[in-house]
Amino acid sequence: MKLAVPFGFYCAGNVGDESTLLGFGRLIRQFGDGVEVDVATSCVNQARKVEPFFRYYQYTDGIMGFEPKLRAHMASGYVFAGGTPISDSLGDWPLRTVGGILEHAHNWGKPTAFVGIGVEHLFEEISQQRMKEQIIPNALGWSVRSAKDRDRLLDLGAAEDDVAVAADMAWLLDPVDPAYGREVFESLGLEDGPVVGVNINAEPHLIAKSPQLFRETAAALDHLVEHHGVKVLFLFAETREGETFDKAASEKVRELMVHKDAAIMGPDEYLIPQQMMSIISQCTTTISTRYHFCLFSVLQSVPFVAISRSDKVTDFCQDIDWKADIDPAKVSRELIIAQVERQLAGIPEEMALLPAKIEVMRRRAEQNSFVLDKLRAAAGGVGAQTWLLHAAGRVGKKLGA
Repeated sequence: MKLAVPFGFYCAGNVGDESTLLGFGRLIRQFGDGVEVDVATSCVNQARKVEPFFRYYQYTDGIMGFEPKLRAHMASGYVFAGGTPISDSLGDWPLRTVGGILEHAHNWGKPTAFVGIGVEHLFEEISQQRMKEQIIPNALGWSVRSAKDRDRLLDLGAAEDDVAVAADMAWLLDPVDPAYGREVFESLGLEDGPVVGVNINAEPHLIAKSPQLFRETAAALDHLVEHHGVKVLFLFAETREGETFDKAASEKVRELMVHKDAAIMGPDEYLIPQQMMSIISQCTTTISTRYHFCLFSVLQSVPFVAISRSDKVTDFCQDIDWKADIDPAKVSRELIIAQVERQLAGIPEEMALLPAKIEVMRRRAEQNSFVLDKLRAAAGGVGAQTWLLHAAGRVGKKLGA
């Protein structure tokens, strides 16, 4: 079976996306021999560095370029692997692109499956229309990260038998060695005392919901510096420049702090997931608005405070029964301080339960194979003859027009 992964959001700057790419590699290896996978990516070199198992090609929006079209036409099926392709909090992306790919798949007889994805609430009527008319009818099956994702997908019209609750494929990653993290801490002068790792972003919908976010976070960090002697390490899970991304958001928080000298900017480079996880392993606790940063903290057995900017972060905390989850609309210095102080005082009760929770999530992540099985069955009869039949049909339509 030859698969194409045409939605190439990997390696566009977000280390969390690369963790799903790694998890997808582990899932395909477990799935068995005889599967070849061509993956579209925003940066081929970075993708090869992260996960050398796949074959990569340069992504263009949708499948418009020559090489993406060639790889897609050679495949017997398409896969959307990981990420949150069903969302409209950033506007018409990514649903516009996802819909275009599903239409292309339908036109060329390619079965398409979604593996280990997230599904957010859709705010716009056109988004819901795309799902009901363009995406769901052309999707063979879905495995999703949580039961809430499944509920949202069923509400949009997906068939119950076509959707399996699994988990994010990044749960298949192993904890990493702390050696790299120790080197980074030594280079930044963070060998002594408690360190709070902070990863924060500033998407418009988040700031609209929580205009006080930067101010209250800065005040909470100042309190922790004054009363607990912590140092603050800002980390960037998203490396792109721009006011909505991690570095700019971190600089805004630091600028609002009184104790700026205790706040340090982390490595300003595109880390691979294992490097970020190793750095997190050296933190006493972390604070983040990002899903995979929280997941990395769990895998490295580091307590964290989630500021749930989206459905996926809330769902994540519920799946592992994690109490340190703050609604952005209600975020305050008091709430942040209370959660961090509780973690600084000792290992929270939930931490003792995490090994069992991690094992449950790993087993769930393996259940993403449900949709790969469906794809294998559907893709078995797709080959050169299928392509020729659809090509002839398209030519006939044009001539008839």
